[in-house]
Amino acid sequence: MAAAVAGEESGEQQRLDYKTRELAGVTKGGNSALHIAADFGHIELAELICSRDISLLEGRNATLETPLHCAARAGADRIIVFFISKARQLEAVLRATDQEGKTALHVAAEEGRVAAATELMSALPGLAAIVDDNGVSPLYAAVLSKSLEIVQILIGSRSEASYAGPNGQTALHAAAIIESQEITEKLLQWKPILTKNVDSSGSTPLHYLAATGNHYMMRQLLKQDTSPTYISDYKGLCPIHVASRMGRLSIIRELISCCPDMGELVDGRGRNFLHIAIQHKRERIVRFVCKHPLFLRVKNGTDCEGNTPLHLAVKSKNRTIVCLLLENVSVRLSIVNKDGKNTSRSCNSRAQLWLNNWIYWCLKGAGAISGSRRLDHLAGENLTQPGLKKELKEEQETYKSAPQNLLVASVLIVTVTFAAAFTMPGGYRADDHQNGGSPTLAGKYAFNVFIVADTLAFTYSVQATLTVMYAGSHVVDPSRRFVPIRDFIAMAALLMVAAFAMSVYVLLAPLSKSIAILCCAMPLAFTSIFLSLWARRPFLLAMVLTRRLGWSGMFKRCVAMRPWEIFPVGNYNCFMLSRKALYLVLYASIFLLPLADVWGRHYCNSHKHSSRCSFFYG
Repeated sequence: MAAAVAGEESGEQQRLDYKTRELAGVTKGGNSALHIAADFGHIELAELICSRDISLLEGRNATLETPLHCAARAGADRIIVFFISKARQLEAVLRATDQEGKTALHVAAEEGRVAAATELMSALPGLAAIVDDNGVSPLYAAVLSKSLEIVQILIGSRSEASYAGPNGQTALHAAAIIESQEITEKLLQWKPILTKNVDSSGSTPLHYLAATGNHYMMRQLLKQDTSPTYISDYKGLCPIHVASRMGRLSIIRELISCCPDMGELVDGRGRNFLHIAIQHKRERIVRFVCKHPLFLRVKNGTDCEGNTPLHLAVKSKNRTIVCLLLENVSVRLSIVNKDGKNTSRSCNSRAQLWLNNWIYWCLKGAGAISGSRRLDHLAGENLTQPGLKKELKEEQETYKSAPQNLLVASVLIVTVTFAAAFTMPGGYRADDHQNGGSPTLAGKYAFNVFIVADTLAFTYSVQATLTVMYAGSHVVDPSRRFVPIRDFIAMAALLMVAAFAMSVYVLLAPLSKSIAILCCAMPLAFTSIFLSLWARRPFLLAMVLTRRLGWSGMFKRCVAMRPWEIFPVGNYNCFMLSRKALYLVLYASIFLLPLADVWGRHYCNSHKHSSRCSFFYG
C-alpha cells in the first residue's frame, strides 16, 4: 500500500510478481490498491494493478466509492479514460453510486474537474440526468463549484441534463446563491423557465437575489422576465418584501424601475414593503420611500389589523423612523386601526415612558387626533396590555443598577467641589494683612466666576445625591425618577469643569494670557459637544414639526396650542426646553464673560481716555 501511495512501480511489481493475492487487501477505510493509485493519479501503477486483477475496478470502499470516484475527485482524466476502456460492464461502472447516491460525474462536478467531467460525459451523456439521494444533480453541483466550463459541458450534451437541487431548488437557485452572472447567463439561455421555478419554501431565484442584494443579477433576470417578481413564497413574501426585510435598497430600486406597481404587493399579513422595512428598522428604505412621490398609497397602506406604517413605527419606538414619516406631509396621522387606535394612541404605553412621551408630543404637535374611541375607555387599557408586565419588568432590571452608578458620580463631584472651596487658587493672605485669611486673588472677576461655578456644582451634586435616595422609592415610575438625577449630575459636572478652567485661568492670566485663554476655550469646545447632545431631543422635535408644517404652520400651531404644550420633551413639558436653553446660556456665560473682561481691560490699557473704559472700569 505504501508503494501505491508513492507510485513506486518497481516495488509494487515485485509484490505483484510474488504475492498477487495481496491485491485483495484493503485499508481501514476499505480502499484497495487501485483506489489509492486513482486517488494520487498514478496511471502506470493503475494499469499494472488492473492487468493483475481487473475486478478491482468494480470494488467499493467503506463509503461505497469505486476507483472511478477517486479518479474523478483527483481529476485524473487519463486514469478515467483507462478505466472506461477496461471496464467489462461500462455502464454499470459509470452509473455506480456511493452511499450518498453520487456518481463519478457528481464528484467531478463538485470538485470542478473539467477534464474528468468531459471524459465521463463523452462516455455516457445520460449521467447528467442522475440525481443523488439529496436530489442534487451534477449541474447543480457544478454551479455551486462555480465551474462555468462544466456547466457548459452538461447543458450542451446530447442528453437532457437535470437541473434539480436539494429542497426543490434548481441550478438557477444555486447561481443566485453564489452570485455568478456568467453561469446565470448560460442557464437563462438554456432554460428561461428556471426563473419561475420555486423551491420547497416557495422561493424563486429572485427571492435569493433579493436577500443577497446583487442588483446586477437582479437586473439580468428581470430583463429575461418580470413576472416572477409577483410570485410570493409560502409566507406571502414577494422579492420586494425580502429585499425590504434585509435592507437591500438597490434591489428595491431595480424592482420599482421595472415594475412600478411593486408597492401594491402585500405579504400574508397584508403588509407592504414599507411595513416590513419599519418592522426590521431599515431606515434607508424608509427614507427612500418618504422621498419618492410614487409611494403615496404605500405610506398610508393598512395591514390586516388596520395598522399603517406610522402605527408600526410608533409601536417599535424608533425615533428616527417616526421623524422620517412625520416630516412627510403625505403621511396621514389620524388613520384608525381595527382596535380603534390611531398613531398617537399606539404609543400610549407605560414602558419606556420618556420615548413614548417624545413620540406622542411629536404626533400631537403635528396635528394627530386621539382616535375615535372615548378617552375613558382607553384610560385603563394600558394596564391590561398583553406583554406589558414583562416589558415593565425588563425596564425595572435596566434601572436597578442606575442608582449605584449615579450615587458614585454625585458623591465624587460633591467631594471635589467641597475640597475646591477650601483650597483656593493663589493661596490666602497673611494674618497681619487687613483681610488676613482671605483668598489672595479675591476680587478678580475670574476668581468670582470660579467661586460661583464651584458653588453651583456643589449644590447640583448634593441635590442629585438626595434625589438618588428618593429614586429608591417604588411609588415613582422608574423612567421618571432618574431623569432629574441625570440632569443634576450633568450640570454639576459641567460646572465643575468651568470651575477648573477658571482656577487655571486666574493663576495663569498674569503670566501668559494666551495660555489662560486657551485653558478656557478648550473645555468650552469639548463640553459644548456634550451640551448639544443633551439638548438634542427638543431641537429634533422642533425640526420635525418645521419640516412638516413649515415655519408659518409651526407658528400657527404654537398659537393654537397652550404655551406649555408647544415643546414638551421626555417627561417634561416646555420647561424642559427652556431650562436646557438657560443652562446653555449660563454655561457659555461662565466662559465668555471672563474672556470679555480680559479683552476689555486690554482695550482700555491701550485707550486710556476712552469714555467706554471709564464707564466700565472707572
